Amino acid sequence: MEWSDNEFDELAAQLRDEVGSEFRLEAEALEEDAAKLVLRRRTLEDIAVELMNRGDEIGATGARMTISGVITHAAGDLAIIETSHSTVSVNLAGPVSLRVVRRARAGGRGRANGSPTYRSRMLELEMSGELVEIVSPLSSDPFVGTISVVGVDHVVVIDRDQHEQFVPLSAVAFTLQR
Repeated sequence: MEWSDNEFDELAAQLRDEVGSEFRLEAEALEEDAAKLVLRRRTLEDIAVELMNRGDEIGATGARMTISGVITHAAGDLAIIETSHSTVSVNLAGPVSLRVVRRARAGGRGRANGSPTYRSRMLELEMSGELVEIVSPLSSDPFVGTISVVGVDHVVVIDRDQHEQFVPLSAVAFTLQR
């Protein structure tokens, strides 16, 4: 059988289309796998930094309480959220979840100097002596008082009646400064 130039060109075009289509589908699958791998390697800190950089309004939920605002600092297991009423230190290693309330159209901020961890933030609040509310699923009400000591794995809160409350850091969702 002899092939005409036209038949040969048609066969070549058909083979190119089929092989090209297979390569495109394989490339798309590889790109999808690579994107999923990137998502699997992210930490909650990475997500908090991304939300801060974009300037999104976020909601942080822990112990049946949700706070909304913009992340102004994120490092290690700490995210600081400014709300209309308070500054909230979120323990990213604690019992919390984050969600985007509203995407920012512009703005955001880069990383700045600040506390590198949630524990170091608690040490700052201990030194300040200011009144705080520590939100934890261990209690239906926040622990309200001043932080007298930040231990290796806990904080000691002195309430208005001078009673000590020992709260594990791992059980703290967030700390509010009013």
